[in-house]
Amino acid sequence: MQNTKITDYGNIKILEFNKMLEFEDKVKLVVALKTYNNGFSRLKNLSINNNKFENIAKVLNVKPTDILLAKQEHTDNITIITENTPYTLDNTDGIITNLKNTPTAITFADCTPLFFYDPIKNVIANIHSGWKGTVQEIGARAVEKLISIYDCKPENILCFIGPCIRKDHFLVNDDVREIFEAKFEHFCKKYDIISKANRFNEKGEQYKIDAVLINKLILKEHGLLEKNIIDSEICTVCNSDDFHSRRAEGIDYEVNTGIMMLK
Repeated sequence: MQNTKITDYGNIKILEFNKMLEFEDKVKLVVALKTYNNGFSRLKNLSINNNKFENIAKVLNVKPTDILLAKQEHTDNITIITENTPYTLDNTDGIITNLKNTPTAITFADCTPLFFYDPIKNVIANIHSGWKGTVQEIGARAVEKLISIYDCKPENILCFIGPCIRKDHFLVNDDVREIFEAKFEHFCKKYDIISKANRFNEKGEQYKIDAVLINKLILKEHGLLEKNIIDSEICTVCNSDDFHSRRAEGIDYEVNTGIMMLK
């Protein structure tokens, strides 16, 4: 966890990125740990009106009802939040804004959270990239919008990769493997993206996929500098005592929350 630090506030633990703290006068990025029972059932009680959001809202010095929560559906849809333009958070897996005091939230449990910040243009993008979002290259869609709408230069954009499932635990069968191989054939030929897991389930042989590496390669293809892609290097499955994990918790899994806000 050399790229991150954890702070205990007594009723909530928060993960922060050391690099992002260099800009703490302009932006805040926090990921809530599951400690102190901070977590949400995505289908049952995922709402900003849930009192669990109060703990993280206090850290940000905002009201829970101020938080803009994406209603994620594993798409590549990204909502742009502007001052006077109507928007919807339904069926969206990312939020981009340059408005201050506008906290944006995504949730995840093994899926890859991508947190973007351009310190020159002072704009953020809070992105949920599940395996379907990764195949749809939602991270690239975010970079494209930052460039086209906010005139960002890719070499100035920072991307922070939050806790998520890592290759050793992202086990799939032939159906998903074939999707990744077809979509990312150029990556698979050059990098160790997919490998046999030497395991079997009721659907047959299983394979391991490095979705984090794919996201990094996608971002570099779109102009981000390697030094500006900062990985938490935290596996949600290996660290399921601290972070919610669908693979570790099963069908009653809860989700983690990642919130970004410009000050």
